[in-house]
Amino acid sequence: MRTDAARSEAVEIQTLDVGTSVIQKLEFLPRLESLRGLAAVSVVGYHAFGRLTDTYVTGMAPVVLFFVLSGFVLSRSLARNDDIAVFVRRRILRLFPAAIAVVLLLAALHEAFGFYLGLGPDFSPFNVMLNALMIRHDINGPMWSMTVECFATPVIVLAFQGGRRFGSRVLIAAIAVLFALSFIGPYAHLLGGYTNIAPLYAFVLGAALHFSGRRLEERIGDRQMVVAVVAGGLFLYCGLQKQTAPIILLEACSSGLLVALIAFGDRQRGFRWLDHPALGFYGRISYSFYLFHIIGLTVAVRISTIDGWPLLSILLSIVIGVILTTPMAWISQRFIEEPFIAISRKWRDRRREVFTTT
Repeated sequence: MRTDAARSEAVEIQTLDVGTSVIQKLEFLPRLESLRGLAAVSVVGYHAFGRLTDTYVTGMAPVVLFFVLSGFVLSRSLARNDDIAVFVRRRILRLFPAAIAVVLLLAALHEAFGFYLGLGPDFSPFNVMLNALMIRHDINGPMWSMTVECFATPVIVLAFQGGRRFGSRVLIAAIAVLFALSFIGPYAHLLGGYTNIAPLYAFVLGAALHFSGRRLEERIGDRQMVVAVVAGGLFLYCGLQKQTAPIILLEACSSGLLVALIAFGDRQRGFRWLDHPALGFYGRISYSFYLFHIIGLTVAVRISTIDGWPLLSILLSIVIGVILTTPMAWISQRFIEEPFIAISRKWRDRRREVFTTT
């Protein structure tokens, strides 16, 4: 009996050691959060440019980066805990509360002041509910990407499970198939409205980086910063082009290179600027910032447009838009996002207690 107990204790200690090692390898990566924050702020610039000029630039590039980051970060989350029910519950509590809040705020602003975004959205109770659930997005146009995020949740789960069981090759094949489909209009606009699922493979690419990103970084070797500069330049160039299927693919690939180099590369070289506290702050509030930015920008455009001075109007709109959006995003992150994330963690801890006591 003592021998069996000792063996059992040894197995438990070994399992704990392995678990601790995994947690250390999958530690939080603040530089990726800063990158997300930078991308969120850049969306204000893209949309200000689109509001005040006649352009085909839409701001798709930061969204593609968001998708790659989501695939990578959520695969790491599944590596820590692959319980699908827990994963889905976390996603619901992470995405929906702030989204519901911004839709209800816009509905209240419309009721009180006639304020609205876009081309006169429908504020009937049923349509408000559909927008709050991210099924539709005519009340807050940029939320189309969140509709795609929700749609991509099972795609990320399948990508993670496929990569873990069969390796990255199956994910590369999936990316190739989804890229081929992105040329087909009915597929790209399958979810209706403003949505575009052409970059759906970006989530799979992020999952593939979870499994093979370190090998990619090792192959790059001492050329890390050269590759990072080229990838960053390519990403910026593509972000200023019309968003065709090949351009979106280049945005996803350049985003993937940046994510891999930041996550697995030499922390002493090149990316120190991502450690700036301001970028970390905007990284923390990036989700709410993205949800609320169109409100701040709409107000900014109305008060900063100067006839005959388009460039100055754009710059003022960006600055004022960021200033107006930041407190809204912070309030949402502090009093909506954080409490629901805490609820998710409490449920996880309670489940652990149940397993421990049984």
